[in-house]
Amino acid sequence: MAIVCCVAQAATPPHFDGDRALELVAAQVALGPRSSEPARGAALSLYRQQLSGANSLTAHTFNWQWRQLPLRRGTNLLASFGPPDSTEQWLLAAHWDTRPIADHDPDPSRVAEPISGANDGGSGVAVLLHLAELMAAQPPPVRVDIALFDLEDLGAIDGQPYSIGAHQFVADHPDYRPDGGILLDMVCDRELSIPRERYSQRYAGKLQDRLWALAAQLGLSAIVERPGGAVSDDHLAFLRAGIPMVNLIHYPFPASWHTHADTLAQCSATSLAQVGELVSAFIYSAGDQ
Repeated sequence: MAIVCCVAQAATPPHFDGDRALELVAAQVALGPRSSEPARGAALSLYRQQLSGANSLTAHTFNWQWRQLPLRRGTNLLASFGPPDSTEQWLLAAHWDTRPIADHDPDPSRVAEPISGANDGGSGVAVLLHLAELMAAQPPPVRVDIALFDLEDLGAIDGQPYSIGAHQFVADHPDYRPDGGILLDMVCDRELSIPRERYSQRYAGKLQDRLWALAAQLGLSAIVERPGGAVSDDHLAFLRAGIPMVNLIHYPFPASWHTHADTLAQCSATSLAQVGELVSAFIYSAGDQ
């Protein structure tokens, strides 16, 4: 399906509540760092409850053993909404795991401790969980999949790559061919600034143009018209498979990145609301494009 850059008159999407999304960030942070048990198991229970409770078309869990860490199991989740026979299909994604070390923390004595991951991990997931609630109450006009990827944030630790879960998902689903996707990563900072991520611009430029045009139409100040960096993130697994996917990510990374300052105190309901409004408006106008 061709993706056009212009914005048609959108159908009225459901209201995205930034305060509700912030509650969902807080619920994850309260479990502890999602890099080890028991927080990992508790987080997965929360995600399954939210996704299955939202009456999705399907909700699946995919487990695998990461080959370089024999004792480390990864878990991806996928839930689908909207008409099952839709000819149009979109993927919304975020990573749910958190950094097991605080390698950018200014206190050397705390570098080996895992971070809470309110922004880096919790924020993108919270937006998607609230969108799942909205899509359950008001089904979108097209098929929408929500994917939560594990083991994104092991990168550069003992030689591990970033985005393990996303690459595993693509490898496990070679026939999965949505029209495109949107990745959410670090989207709750009080000073949120999301520029045009460089890989997205190069390999999913038409979709990125469409999102930025919609953000301008909605007056969303957090989506800024300037070039961003080339960020190694979960969207690369899909871009390499020929699936256009745009990364909505704060850049330059906030000062709290990979530190113990990545807490709920740094998160803003207003920032979450802007991102959620953009994605919701895109999804509910998708069938009109």
